Amino acid sequence: MSDEDRAEIPQDTDHRGTQAQMVYESNPKHRNPWQIGKKGSLCEAEVRPLASQLLEESVLWEGKRYAIHQGKAYCAQEHEPNRWHGYPIGWLEVPSKLTLQWIREQRLSKRERKKYWETH
Repeated sequence: MSDEDRAEIPQDTDHRGTQAQMVYESNPKHRNPWQIGKKGSLCEAEVRPLASQLLEESVLWEGKRYAIHQGKAYCAQEHEPNRWHGYPIGWLEVPSKLTLQWIREQRLSKRERKKYWETH
């Protein structure tokens, strides 16, 4: 990625959640069966073992981290210092500049983005 491309994706300037410090912690509300009274988007069983890897490869954007796997978008949030949990999201929820950057890098196709626009 060129310096110009990097400049297009603003990164948070604080040092919370740097990759060397980040720890992934699963949240039961994103697994089947849902917890009573707490619902989150369900993470597919085959993706759960990849969660730490997705977190390491993610991009920090306005306090959240975003990753892509097989055309689907994932978001991680810090729930304690340097402790993150993640979940699948639709492309509608991903910052558009980041989505366009991944399309330019051929990490995401327009077809995949359209397929998973609202849901994962």
